[in-house]
Amino acid sequence: MKKILLIFLLFLMLCPMNLLAEERLNIKVGPSNPVDKEIKLSTKANFQIISSDFSLLNNTNLKELKVTLKNGKVYLKGENFTMENFPLDGSMLINSSKEIKVENLKRSYLGAISFRINNNKLDIINNIDIENYLRGILPKEMSPSFAQEALKAQAVASRSFAISNKNKCIKNGYNLDDTTACQVYRGSSCYNKITDKAVEATKGQVLTYKGKVIEAIFGASSGGYTADAKDVWGGEIVDYLIAKEDPYSTYEWDAILTNQELSKLGLGEIYTIEIADYDSSGRIKNITVTGANGVKNFTGNQFRNKVGSMKCKSTLFEIMNLGDSFSLKGKGFGHGVGMSQYGAQKMAKSDFKYEEILGFYFPGTELKSMEGVNENK
Repeated sequence: MKKILLIFLLFLMLCPMNLLAEERLNIKVGPSNPVDKEIKLSTKANFQIISSDFSLLNNTNLKELKVTLKNGKVYLKGENFTMENFPLDGSMLINSSKEIKVENLKRSYLGAISFRINNNKLDIINNIDIENYLRGILPKEMSPSFAQEALKAQAVASRSFAISNKNKCIKNGYNLDDTTACQVYRGSSCYNKITDKAVEATKGQVLTYKGKVIEAIFGASSGGYTADAKDVWGGEIVDYLIAKEDPYSTYEWDAILTNQELSKLGLGEIYTIEIADYDSSGRIKNITVTGANGVKNFTGNQFRNKVGSMKCKSTLFEIMNLGDSFSLKGKGFGHGVGMSQYGAQKMAKSDFKYEEILGFYFPGTELKSMEGVNENK
């Protein structure tokens, strides 16, 4: 028995730490905080100061801490407790066995908290394991009212996206932020039993292509035809993010654009709007606008962003001149690349399993456990 124990301990010593620990991410939460703005943290258990390898450095016996940035240094203060020059490189973390509430944001987070300085402002960083991170994403990226198989597909897509993009914000000292630029994340404040179930059911599962975790892009609705990533963002062809017919996602919309709304184009009164060409999915690639102050060419995405992405919900639309305004009749909502969330819901309600949903929207990919994937391939 002792011999077996010694062999096991030797295995632990030789085994790389990243194989023994869960994948953890540093997520910037909330907006950057101006100098001298006080950040208030609270917890129902005592705060601990720990090292990046989770060794205990200081048990504060405090349930409240105040954090300030002055002269480029971070100060922690509590009752009969002060810590000057709290490290900004992630070598120390503020930890608790319970949720940590960031009073300024009115949100709570599992895991630990640290800080970075960017542009002379203080960023709050949540150090969190990926599964609990996903629990704080899923209810914000897909409605808990959706079918469980759709939620499972979203969980795998979100996990894959996080892993493949974990260096997206690394130059700022963290992996990802909590906005739509990465994935919307609101911590434990938004945990939901229904979405938690989908995260747990797919624990550790990611989509791979040729042995690497994929960038599993998703959006609201493809409008009946998914978009090719190269057409939307340029760059190289991505074999699993292609334009293809999508009979499960057929959202349609219409809108009226007045001359006042079109003034954002900077051409004064608008005379004509003409579609110059389309991409491989039928979306508008380029559009020419003629107004009192001249002629301008826009890409479909530029035009959409100028007039408002909530008004012009996609670049898959037709346009008609009504004289004093322009009528848009379109399909889809968002960029159209990758998995359509409403399409995933339609497939789930048609008895497709999450593996089939993912296979449809990310053709040629494989579903694997993170433990079996070498990210450096």
